[in-house]
Amino acid sequence: MEHRLRTTEGVEQYKRRGSTVEPGIGNLKKIIDRFSRRGLDNALSEIQLAATAFNLLKIHRATA
Repeated sequence: MEHRLRTTEGVEQYKRRGSTVEPGIGNLKKIIDRFSRRGLDNALSEIQLAATAFNLLKIHRATA
């Protein structure tokens, strides 16, 4: 990581990551502060449902 951040290409990629990945994860944390169901499979399905709902809402807002 240190080597990549020394290059200009690495710095540009790292800046782009902050604007693409982090907001999605942050928004999901706002939607779900705790899981309703127990177990890894159940929690995974719950987070996938929340992510799908969030993405559908974004598509709806963009087309409206």
